[in-house]
Amino acid sequence: MPTAPVLEREAPHRAAVLGKGVLVKGEIHSGEPLTIEGEVQGTINMPEHRLTIAGSAKVRANVKAREIEVHGAFDGRAEVKEKTCIRDGAQFTGDIHSGSILIEDGGYIKGSVDLSRNSRTEPKA
Repeated sequence: MPTAPVLEREAPHRAAVLGKGVLVKGEIHSGEPLTIEGEVQGTINMPEHRLTIAGSAKVRANVKAREIEVHGAFDGRAEVKEKTCIRDGAQFTGDIHSGSILIEDGGYIKGSVDLSRNSRTEPKA
């Protein structure tokens, strides 16, 4: 019995990656999860997907995403529908508007935090 090619089966779980040697200045619009290992300056718009900022990454941007996980350095404004995770060793400078936030021991944050319920967590009438 024929099976689907490996890439087709894995595609929904894979993320696009901007490697360590990549510098982006401008706008990023992503229709899939994105991992940044390099440097980004500008705006990142991916309201239905997860953004991962790797430990090697430096991001100076305004971001709209479903989720953000920060391992590296972030400076800017983040509008996050669901969850923001600031991991051990991460540096987050700027403003966060998010459905929830997790800051691990060793994670650094400087700026304002505005937590609000998203539509998935509001009680039903």
